Amino acid sequence: MNYDLLIIGSGPAGYSASIYASRYKIKHAILGEIPGGLMAEAHKVCNFPSEIEINGFDLTMKMKAHADSFGTEMIMDRATSVERKDGGFVIKTIGGKELSAKTVLLATGTVHRHLDLPEEGRFVGHGVSYCATCDAMFFKDKIVAVVGGGNSALTAALYLAEVAEKVYLIVRGDKFKGETVWVDAVNSNSKIEVIFNNNIIKLEGADKLETIKLSQPYNNVDELSVSGLFIEVGSRPDASWFGNLSLDLDDFGYIKVSPSQSTSQEGIWAAGDITNSSGGLRQIITACAEGSIAAFGIFQYLQKNK
Repeated sequence: MNYDLLIIGSGPAGYSASIYASRYKIKHAILGEIPGGLMAEAHKVCNFPSEIEINGFDLTMKMKAHADSFGTEMIMDRATSVERKDGGFVIKTIGGKELSAKTVLLATGTVHRHLDLPEEGRFVGHGVSYCATCDAMFFKDKIVAVVGGGNSALTAALYLAEVAEKVYLIVRGDKFKGETVWVDAVNSNSKIEVIFNNNIIKLEGADKLETIKLSQPYNNVDELSVSGLFIEVGSRPDASWFGNLSLDLDDFGYIKVSPSQSTSQEGIWAAGDITNSSGGLRQIITACAEGSIAAFGIFQYLQKNK
């Protein structure tokens, strides 16, 4: 298929861009594996205008329905490369598709950071998780741990406390980095025990996770017996697969963009958590804004280059 625009990424930036692209009558499609991206994993979203409280999956479905109402084409696949060809771009996917487009919007967001412990990969799905919303119910009435100190760790601990017997919240620094409302909620929850200035250095167990070893003794022990560990230590830009495009990146690997969300390469825009825009806030609402701005910039570009 030949498109005027291919949006790579099906999170809030991608859906917002699609809605605006439809209104501008830009022939386009969204390429992405899972609707919503990390947004779909959010237990609670309480700062998106018009939604006092909503979970990430339901908000995803609302955005998807809005885009679908315009007849947006959704390609359920993952991009593996973007290359210039004949004045446009060829995008290849893991499913073997080869798509062509005049312009590209990169909206792939971020992926979970790992602890990079030797046994971490072996225990994924056997006690180790990166998504409390996805896996909390597997740990009903069990003891679990969360590592991290930001909003994702705080909200994961709160959600897990609704189903688990006890939640250890291990913070690598001496204070939380999240919003006050979540900090207050954690501090007032009797099922959550916070451990500051500590880290996890080893995971142990036979067929499943059984204990986590701490970097510093806590209450005179350096191991905790847990059934599950939820790793919430931040995210990194999902940008490694299009390194051949030679985009300008900042020191942390985020794509540098102009006020119109254009990148250093003509014909390529970027929006959402993958960029260095919006003051680094990286919220659902800023992703939506960046996607809308990018769609407008792409519309102007296509008008000039008819």
